[in-house]
Amino acid sequence: MYAVFKMHRRVNAPVEFKGLKGQYILYAGTTVIGSMMLFAILYIVGVNSYFCLFLCFGIGVVGIGGAYHLSQRYGAHGWRKRRRARASPKALRSGSRRMYWQLKK
Repeated sequence: MYAVFKMHRRVNAPVEFKGLKGQYILYAGTTVIGSMMLFAILYIVGVNSYFCLFLCFGIGVVGIGGAYHLSQRYGAHGWRKRRRARASPKALRSGSRRMYWQLKK
C-alpha cells in the first residue's frame, strides 16, 4: 500500500506541502535525512541507542519547527529576499564624475 499526499498548487502559487512553502520543504527534508544519518553513524560508533534516539529526535523537531517558523514568517521567497537585501549596498558613492561621463558617451 502506498501513501498518497496531496500537494496544493494553484496557478502562479508556490508549491505547498503540509503548510511548508517553497524552499522550506527542502530544508525540512534535509533535516530529517541528516538526522537519520547522524543516528546511523552514532549507532555504528557504539553510542548508547537511547542517547542517539533522543539527540536525533531533538535535532529533527528543532529543524522542522524552524522550517515551519520560517515558512510562516517569510512565505515562499521572503527569507531569500531579506538575505539578498542585507547583502546589497545601501548607497553607491563615487569620488569623481569621470565614471558618469564615460556612461554618457
